[in-house]
Amino acid sequence: MIWTLMSALQWSSDFLKTKGSETPRVDAEWLLCSVLGFRRVELYTNFDRPLNENERERYRNFIRRRASGEPVAYILGEKSFAGYDFEVTSAVLIPRPETELLVEHVTDAIQARLLTDPVRQIRVLDAGTGSGCIAISIAKWWQRKMKDRESESPNHGLVIDAWDISEDALKVASANAVRHGTGEMVRFSKVDMLDPASYSRADGWDFVVSNPPYIGDEEFSALAVGVKDFEPRLALWGHPDGLYFYRQLAEFARLVTRAHGKIFLEIGYEQGDLVKSLLESHGWASVRVELDYARHPRNVIAVNPS
Repeated sequence: MIWTLMSALQWSSDFLKTKGSETPRVDAEWLLCSVLGFRRVELYTNFDRPLNENERERYRNFIRRRASGEPVAYILGEKSFAGYDFEVTSAVLIPRPETELLVEHVTDAIQARLLTDPVRQIRVLDAGTGSGCIAISIAKWWQRKMKDRESESPNHGLVIDAWDISEDALKVASANAVRHGTGEMVRFSKVDMLDPASYSRADGWDFVVSNPPYIGDEEFSALAVGVKDFEPRLALWGHPDGLYFYRQLAEFARLVTRAHGKIFLEIGYEQGDLVKSLLESHGWASVRVELDYARHPRNVIAVNPS
């Protein structure tokens, strides 16, 4: 039998469907594109093209991995986020589209700060950076913003500290920073955000942003195989009730956030009121819960009043 692109896609889509994939056709197309070096549109203009033996074997291997539950992003080694492609490995959480909203909230706040104080350097902390997608996307926004200002470097005026406890994650994040040309703006450090001593620096940040682990025990057991068995538990598990990281951030981040600075947190969709109360109990003001594209609570934003 001659395996054409069409027959390969039909077979692999049907096979992945039997293995529980919620998007079998899309998965099959992305994996075949990777094997062939195609854009997805090129598949539709080459349906009759036969696959050679090397291409067939590589594609079979990809399909086997996907059938086992391994996410497409790990198989391909990258994931698109905020318009940029980021390297991902099993050491980092796969970036989600919803997290792009967190980046938008931070860049809106930076924009507002520029209007009131365009000279002072702005400092941002990304606590638990993972792949670096949040910090790097903010840095890329800044570079675009500063591009037309001929009198100053696009790397001047914004400094982002990006913390993670995982050395493997920091290697991925650093590679992504080099890939996207933000190495001078984003400073990666191995830091435990749960350690109070981590927040003892003399100066502070204008904005703290974090997508911390927030999956509790009950929810963790119900996660999809592709998440539970392949993504790093370190980036998912928020201790038994899922709120441990928020408690630490609510208390300690306020100590190092400048007056009128802000904290931006991603949350699970049932955690809005709980995280809001935590922040208010530690003195944060103007606490609000923002919804995601599906109208679920997704971000909590608060102001340090003093």
